Amino acid sequence: MDTRELEARNYLEKHQIMELLNYLTSVAFPFFMDPSNIYREGLKTLGLLDEDEVLQDDGHVITLEKFRSEVNKRTEKIWSAF
Repeated sequence: MDTRELEARNYLEKHQIMELLNYLTSVAFPFFMDPSNIYREGLKTLGLLDEDEVLQDDGHVITLEKFRSEVNKRTEKIWSAF
């Protein structure tokens, strides 16, 4: 095992990342791990989604590009008010 790999392994162990990942992907969090919910929470975290806003689900997987596009569109809308 090289030094970089050992550093990475030590970091994961020190911060219990694997345990956290296992916990988050367990049966207790199926709703959270749904891609549309991650998308929604990401927009809320960035302040780009109102609490009562309903997102339209087109039935397709939410890609990074789709998320990025939505963030840009919503940011532009906010900034255009200034």
